[in-house]
Amino acid sequence: VGVSYAGFIAPLLANKCQGCHSGANASGNIRLPTYEEVRTQALNGKLYGSISWQTGYRKMPEGGAQFSACFQHKIKAWINAGMPQ
Repeated sequence: VGVSYAGFIAPLLANKCQGCHSGANASGNIRLPTYEEVRTQALNGKLYGSISWQTGYRKMPEGGAQFSACFQHKIKAWINAGMPQ
């Protein structure tokens, strides 16, 4: 079963990321409340690079434990599938 933005990514980001990455004062000036904004971060590599703690990216969540392998896999699967809405 494919991973879609509406079915998985949006609720996950709302729960895990939007507390810091939304509004006028979004952390790092990275906003994640809309599909287009999330897609931009996926295309530039920052979304997956940050959540998977790759070298050269800021580790997210900042100051917290690394996201589960399942969480990371679903984000990567969504990106690899072309970021379906």
